[in-house]
Amino acid sequence: MTIKNHIWGQIKRDFESGIPKSEFETWLSQTSLKEIDQDHAVIEVPNKFVARWLQDNYIDQIKTVFRKNLKTLPEIRFISTAPSHKNDLAKKQAPMSSDTTVCQGLNPLSTFSSFVTANSNRLAYSSALNVADGPSNNYNPLYIFSELSFGKTHLLNAIGNLVIRNDPFINVMYLSADRFVRDFLSPNNTSRADHFWERSGNSDFLLIDDFHLIAKHKKPQEEFLALCSSFLESGKQLAITATYPPSKIPNLLPQLRSRLEWGLITEINTPSQSTKMKIIEKSAQQKELVLSDNVVFFLANATDNLKSLIKYVVKLKTYASFYKTPIDISVVDSIIKKKNHPVSDIDLLQIQRVTAKYFNIALSDLLSNKKGKTFSYPRQVAIYLSKKLTSCSLKEIGNAFGNKHHSTVIYAVKRVEKVKSQNKGILNDINAIQMLVAEKQTG
Repeated sequence: MTIKNHIWGQIKRDFESGIPKSEFETWLSQTSLKEIDQDHAVIEVPNKFVARWLQDNYIDQIKTVFRKNLKTLPEIRFISTAPSHKNDLAKKQAPMSSDTTVCQGLNPLSTFSSFVTANSNRLAYSSALNVADGPSNNYNPLYIFSELSFGKTHLLNAIGNLVIRNDPFINVMYLSADRFVRDFLSPNNTSRADHFWERSGNSDFLLIDDFHLIAKHKKPQEEFLALCSSFLESGKQLAITATYPPSKIPNLLPQLRSRLEWGLITEINTPSQSTKMKIIEKSAQQKELVLSDNVVFFLANATDNLKSLIKYVVKLKTYASFYKTPIDISVVDSIIKKKNHPVSDIDLLQIQRVTAKYFNIALSDLLSNKKGKTFSYPRQVAIYLSKKLTSCSLKEIGNAFGNKHHSTVIYAVKRVEKVKSQNKGILNDINAIQMLVAEKQTG
């Protein structure tokens, strides 16, 4: 037996004894070790979807077996046996900057890599990833449902972000059901509906969030049925999230329910304690916040609502930044219970006013579109602090700074984050403004 067959056979045996048979059959049964030496290992998989799943979920175990058998760790690479249908030239020519606005409404920070997988969401995650890697070829429509704040909107955004990353020229449309309903119930609904059909007709991929809201009104349901039929019959991809499965949505048109049930319906269940702890730890790590295991465990018991957990982490980061003291359980407890704690939500206007005064410019100039460094630098610092010190969304921060798009907020945050480690003066400005805001907050 060759060394590569021996090693890959060992890897398969290790996995087969450690994971459910169904998972093994899905992810590893059709893989092989194509090449192996001390520096490189090439693993052949059926398609890009399997490659990404192995990379995201099993790469550590694969590395362990390689290290055990080779006494060294080669660079691991996956190759697909399936031919690629992407336009490689278009990919090379496409602008791939993360600051480029490609689909209004998508949150660029909600990606598959930032999503914490667990037994409660693994099927929804794998289905979403499958759809993103092969639009209209797998599950159409894809319907993900769960209670509030279990991660379904994150997955919907992750689909859109990956689709655009794979093919920057594809036309993705992201729309909340609430917006859809408003378009078809507004007084001038004829013109708005015409505009919607014009936009959606040019879309290759439609993402609908909070679909259950559509069922409250008959007219939007009829319009969505027509849209759904058009998309499915033309081979375009539809992905939907909702709080309930189609069969449990009151007053849903039978024809629309039938259409939605053509595809895959998958649920995200209540996250386990360990899943919530992983999410807290990941969020804290991203914010450079140190939390003890006891604090993480205590916080994870507070709620099953994942958005609330992340907001608590933001508040704890604010507390730690202001008071330069470790976070203990008493601090967490007071924030959760909203007691009269010295730290409350920071007001965006307060940050803006303090920043404008610090740099000796008018507040109106700080919120304007003036490009000179006298105005752009203070504005970027204020946006950075708004993201760091508040639990506001990118959209809320952008709106507070003169209705700027969320991509502008992301650019400012990344820009300041990059230069503050290289320029002590900038770091001093940030710390000084932060302390002034803290004084206003506690005074």
